[in-house]
Amino acid sequence: MSITSLKKHLAGIILLLTFSVIVNSCESDTQVTGGGDEQQTQQTIKLSGQVISKLTGTPIDSAQITVSGLNGQLVFYTDNQGKFNRDITVTTSVNLSLVAAKPGYVTDSLNVFVSGNSDVTVPIIELEYKSSSSVPSGDPVSIFLLSQSTNSIGVKESGAEETAKITFVVQDSAGIPIDLAHSIDVNFKFGAGPGGGEVLSPAVVKTNNNGQAAVNLTSGTKAGVVQIIAEITLGSKKITSLPVAISIHGGLPDFDHFSIAPEKSNFAGYNIFGLQDPITAYVGDKYANPVRPLTSVYFTTTGGIIEGSIQTNSLGIGTVNLISALPRPNHPIFGPGFASVTATTADQNSVNISRDIVVLFSGVPQITASPTSFSIPEGGIQAFTYTLSDQNSNPLAGGTSIKVTVDGEDVKSQGDVDIILPDTQSRSWTQFNFVVWDALVDTLVNQYTPVVISIKAEGPNGKASVILSGNKD
Repeated sequence: MSITSLKKHLAGIILLLTFSVIVNSCESDTQVTGGGDEQQTQQTIKLSGQVISKLTGTPIDSAQITVSGLNGQLVFYTDNQGKFNRDITVTTSVNLSLVAAKPGYVTDSLNVFVSGNSDVTVPIIELEYKSSSSVPSGDPVSIFLLSQSTNSIGVKESGAEETAKITFVVQDSAGIPIDLAHSIDVNFKFGAGPGGGEVLSPAVVKTNNNGQAAVNLTSGTKAGVVQIIAEITLGSKKITSLPVAISIHGGLPDFDHFSIAPEKSNFAGYNIFGLQDPITAYVGDKYANPVRPLTSVYFTTTGGIIEGSIQTNSLGIGTVNLISALPRPNHPIFGPGFASVTATTADQNSVNISRDIVVLFSGVPQITASPTSFSIPEGGIQAFTYTLSDQNSNPLAGGTSIKVTVDGEDVKSQGDVDIILPDTQSRSWTQFNFVVWDALVDTLVNQYTPVVISIKAEGPNGKASVILSGNKD
């Protein structure tokens, strides 16, 4: 090959390589422009669940929860209800590993799939109690409460849980739960109790390899506090636990044991708005026990306004406020000023039962008296009557005072001259009378002196007064 041909051949190869580099560079730029990783969105979800004892079903407080499968481990603890509720951040669907641990219990774990777009409720985690030591135990020297499934139950047919499980543990002198080689019978008995037919079953239980013995308490028909005592016998020596107290609450409301009452049957709310009159419901079950706490009672009124509902306390009692306001009441039988207040709850058959009372909204005080003029003869006597009521002829509120004063020479009075009204709705407490007489008989005939009688009323409804003028011989 000539030198000229060789040069041409080399030039062609260089040109081809240059073109290839340019094309590859263009392809590389195109790939960078159109490629890249997709950006992932972070999601925050709630991870919740509960840890309980496998033996008793009671919540386990302060159990450690360790979550793996995220960026690092997440550690938190259960609350006093054995529950946990934690926000976690995920970017994709992931399998999480949860480990639950608590001293005195066997550690447990489970896997949970998290999709990243919805909250996750973990299945209930049950931890098994474990013996505190693998060392063989000695003879039993003490017995005490290990756990109880609940602090309270309901009476028979109450609709609430009626049975509680109480577990005791027997230990040796080193505090080690006794093993099967030292197993012993535990006898259960009642301490104090309501005496409504409560039952402990079984009455005798032999301890297991963890030194434990459990008994079931079933309620009777009476509410109250019942004590359960566990006892073991070692030779001639009896070893007894401290009493374990469980509350037995009442059942559902019963019509014959349901009542309501106002603090005041008469309050000055017809013209004065914003006054409060507490209305209290007393609710019992069919066995005359207070109903179980937090039983709801609803209230309505035909006058003023009233708080809508309450939940009863441990005594089956709940109170709301009746508040004076529009509308002013007008009872179909008793007339203006009287309101019907109704309380309603539901019995064991889910049927509404109601009780109602009448409350008087009394108004402005008014006084009228008779006679308005008078003349008392020598040694004589004069009778008076007066009416004190509101504008609807109803009695005034309790605590209203009435005072009658007589100013004159040698005169005395007797009767309804100094009165405090009771809390009443009776109109008999609107009519009053008294007498005034000449207390000194003299020989002066037709010598008249003035006598002035003042009747004044003052109380929650306001003030009113009237003056009577006359004379005496």
